Amino acid sequence: MSLNESQQRAVAVALRQLEERLGRIGQIIDHDESGALFHRSRPMWSREETERVGAILAELRATISSVAEVHELPAEERDPGREIAGLLRVSWESLAEVESHRLRSYGRVDPGLRATLDPALERLMALVSAMEEIAVGREPEDEAARRGAEESDLAGPDLGTRRRPLRRQPRRPPPG
Repeated sequence: MSLNESQQRAVAVALRQLEERLGRIGQIIDHDESGALFHRSRPMWSREETERVGAILAELRATISSVAEVHELPAEERDPGREIAGLLRVSWESLAEVESHRLRSYGRVDPGLRATLDPALERLMALVSAMEEIAVGREPEDEAARRGAEESDLAGPDLGTRRRPLRRQPRRPPPG
């Protein structure tokens, strides 16, 4: 019983995704998580339920390992920097989508938001961009761009200019 190359790749991808999700499930089970805008507690399971879930997780992992060995599925080396950069790109996009001029589709926009919300979003986007550059191992922006960011009241030192790295910038409506 052997898999052709395409089948092997498809099975490996499906099992790899399951294995990643099992890792995330393990984190959710083992750790509370909190932020300024969310809180997630560990599941409120009985001791027996927790033990059963642990046994199921162990069996799932063992079965994945067995299938991978029997069918000689290739392991994939993941670059953590690229994964972090991917998460940050999505976050940058989400932040850009809630700038005050884009909130019109949700109703009337208070003109004061331009002064209160947008600077905070600009700062968050600059920080996300800076972290992404570190994650992918890119050199910092040129000295002129860094100087411009340092002179801005929105950015701290060495954070670069406001831009979405590695992708093109969305079109912005003219100010007004």
